[in-house]
Amino acid sequence: MNKFTASSDSPALLAADWEGLRTFAAFIESGSFSGAARMLGVTHATVSRRLQTLEHALHGPLFTRRGDDTELTRLGETVLAAAREMQAQTAQLARRLAGEDIRMEGKLRIASTDAMGTMFLAPRLPALLERWPQLDIEFSMGHQTVSLARRDADLAIRFARPQDGELIARKLGKISYFLCGSHARVAEWRAAPASAPFIGFDDGVPDIPETQWLADHAGGNPVRFRSTSLVTQCMAARAGVGMALLPHYLLAPELELAAEVDAAPQLQREAWAVYHRDLRALPRLRAVLDWLEGCFADGSPA
Repeated sequence: MNKFTASSDSPALLAADWEGLRTFAAFIESGSFSGAARMLGVTHATVSRRLQTLEHALHGPLFTRRGDDTELTRLGETVLAAAREMQAQTAQLARRLAGEDIRMEGKLRIASTDAMGTMFLAPRLPALLERWPQLDIEFSMGHQTVSLARRDADLAIRFARPQDGELIARKLGKISYFLCGSHARVAEWRAAPASAPFIGFDDGVPDIPETQWLADHAGGNPVRFRSTSLVTQCMAARAGVGMALLPHYLLAPELELAAEVDAAPQLQREAWAVYHRDLRALPRLRAVLDWLEGCFADGSPA
């Protein structure tokens, strides 16, 4: 281990460039050169070069590699703490500057699941953009929870109210889920519920109410197809692969409800709009919040 230690005000650390520190933090967070490259939008070679330059500026190694494991040196631990502190301060400054922007224009990034962003929000964007044509809306879609503190997104749609005191949550409404399938699959399910084929989630999805419902009500049924994506599940259900538990906004004409018409949903989940308190006065964020509330008021059967 390198015995050199540096405080955040040491000449060596002050000489290190910000890109190198940011790259080092991304490398440790992602666990690999390729992961850091994806996070930063650069090449694998750029990540390697920046880390080498950083170690040269600090006169010592920051980490050692043993197979897939990365072990920080004492110097690396000190530098990582400083890099993360600088990241936090930079993100705080960015949030405060954004919160002071009074213009009804510019970019606003919304984090949501792929299904909600693609099938529920995107078709309703014209109403927002016709009213505020200078807005630039970006969707960050996936199942991973983004960091609002780091401004990975300005606003996130989540299915639980956060406990973090730095975040503000506004309830949007409820998402209703229905068991459905093609006409032939629903008929098969009604005739023999215990043996009808199902569509489920892959192992990468955490324990959520949807997976719990499927485990409780169809745990013994054969699963013919699995996917993290609800859009993909919907397409498979429309093709007749099996029964699926889908949100109301994915109920296509080719799908038939397992229960009778106007029956209650099998599951409901609350949806919340969540944002950092530093952005609460941002006009374009307030405009998007109002639009989201309208989307849920008009588009939810609950």
